[in-house]
Amino acid sequence: MEAAALYLRFKDNLATIAGALNSKLEVRSMPYNTSIPLEIDLLADVLRLHGLDFTSATPGTARLFDFQQWYARHEEAVNAVMHRILEDKKAYMKTATGTVLQKEMLYRRLEYFKETAHTLEVMMTQQQLHSPKHFSYPFLKQ
Repeated sequence: MEAAALYLRFKDNLATIAGALNSKLEVRSMPYNTSIPLEIDLLADVLRLHGLDFTSATPGTARLFDFQQWYARHEEAVNAVMHRILEDKKAYMKTATGTVLQKEMLYRRLEYFKETAHTLEVMMTQQQLHSPKHFSYPFLKQ
């Protein structure tokens, strides 16, 4: 997907992920408790270079809700920074593993949120359709 489309769908992807995490969908066996906070921190690192400061010590997937609330309060500024980064083809940033393009770092974060939203949507649809039949969600049984 093109970077502009990822950027434009970011808010929707956050809402989709938050909705899935708030649903009865069983995600305890998935890596989201680790990957979501890491990806949010990496995204916050990119935004911090441009004067936007998001920090949260909330563990696990709950950090997404902190970020979503912060994003709602700073949406215009965040979108302006994202747009500027995606347009800049020469800005670099130092990371623990070396130096990378800010655009590439942001693009990978946006891509992660798109893929996570899509995966969770598919899982929710499968659960609503009681499909696949061979898989049982033991934590959902009343």
